[in-house]
Parts: sequence; structure tokens; C-alpha cells
Amino acid sequence: MPSILITCYSRTGKTKALADAIGRGAKTAPGMSVDVKSFNMVSATDLARYDGIVLGSPVYFGSPAAEVKELLDDTTFVRGKLVGKVGAAFVTSGDRTGGKETAILSILQAMLIHGMIVVGDPINPELEETEHNGGHYGLAADGPITDDDLHQAELFGKHIADVVQKVFG
Repeated sequence: MPSILITCYSRTGKTKALADAIGRGAKTAPGMSVDVKSFNMVSATDLARYDGIVLGSPVYFGSPAAEVKELLDDTTFVRGKLVGKVGAAFVTSGDRTGGKETAILSILQAMLIHGMIVVGDPINPELEETEHNGGHYGLAADGPITDDDLHQAELFGKHIADVVQKVFG
């Protein structure tokens, strides 16, 4: 059975709320095992056990949190074991222009170096133009988390699960 790990560092709970919503969306895929784990319960060696890995972080100065960067640095010890796995990223920030894309790209860069298949947050034709309609590189939210953010997170989770299913199902 294909499996996905969703984890994030979350200081205030905003990023965790998105992780939970991504997990709900991913769990709608039939035959998919989905674990939404607390960040402090995940090590680099745990990542190698999953077919899909979704990492999230708040944005600090246009970068992921130091805790997320430390986990990514630790993945040098599992070099070669993440090749071909599906990866995705999501972030939260306090400001509309808070460096969300650069933080997402930092996470995705590590995934690409490992040879992972990176999944973005595509524009969803089912959503109206007034709704959040895809973050391109990954899921991003700013300010207080809204129902639209949670809905988009669920769609993102389903999209990731669909890709994992196609690759590993």
C-alpha cells in the first residue's frame, strides 16, 4: 500500500492546521496510508520509509524554519534512499509577501537533490477565480488560516496522493 508522510514545524499552530488539512485530502485517495506526524517525532531515516513526503514550515526571512533546515541537512545520512519518492512542500507566513515561494523552493531544492519527484500546487479549474487557485510551487498561506486555505490544503493533499498512487500504486 502506498504511503505518505506529512509533517511540519509549527510554532503557532497555523502550519500544523494546513498539515492536518493536507492529510485529510490525502486520505480520500483509496488504498493510501497517510501519517500526519508531529515534527519532533520525525527523523531523516523515517523519511525513507514513505513513498511520499510532504514537509511544511513557517517562513522566517524568506527561508524555512531552522528546525526544517536541520532535518533537511540530516537527510545527507539517507542519501540515495529518497530517489524516486514523491515530495511536496507547504508554508505559512504572516505577510502576503513574506518570502513564501523562496521558502518552498528551499525545501524543494533539497528534494530535487535527492532525486525525488516534486509535486507543485497546480491551478485547479474546479475553483472559482475568487478562491485560492493554486500556489504553483507548493501550498502557501498568509495571515490567519481561512476556510479557503484549508479547502485548498485538502485539494493539495488529494493531488499529492493521486501522484503517489500513479507512481507507487
